[in-house]
Amino acid sequence: MNFDFAYLIPIIAIIGGITYGIFSMYFKSRRQVAASDGSPALREALATSNATNVALLEKLTAMDARLVAIERTLSEVG
Repeated sequence: MNFDFAYLIPIIAIIGGITYGIFSMYFKSRRQVAASDGSPALREALATSNATNVALLEKLTAMDARLVAIERTLSEVG
């Protein structure tokens, strides 16, 4: 069987191009993540989110206390 190695050149070039594209996208996304870690806008958004979560937790705790009081009253009545 006689195989012509000239046919391997385009196949290797296609595989190399696909591999280059994958690594290029990977490292581009890594650079974007690294650039956004120290972003002041991101820190501000996280601080706002944390403040909202704290306020929501306080309201839920207050509701839980009221529900416990209502449950106690209902069990005393019933």
